[in-house]
Amino acid sequence: MRTFLLAVAILLSGCAANPPAASPPAARAPVDDCRAEVARLNDLLAAEVAERQRLMRAASRREDALRRQLDAMKSIERGILEREDRMQTEAR
Repeated sequence: MRTFLLAVAILLSGCAANPPAASPPAARAPVDDCRAEVARLNDLLAAEVAERQRLMRAASRREDALRRQLDAMKSIERGILEREDRMQTEAR
């Protein structure tokens, strides 16, 4: 969100420096001037989106690994409790 707001602020400040003229040919010049800025902001936004997606995939992989570890520990605990129950039943 911060990047988006920064992009909008930069875009507006860059385009506001070159207000459109009254005649149509001159009105195209500010648009052309802003295209490079828009392209740069687009690249910046695309890079941030890609980084966030990479972080989300890494977090998801980590979550899956932790969930598997927790399931394994629960399985070990169940095995220990079952073994204790069998030992108590055999001792009687």
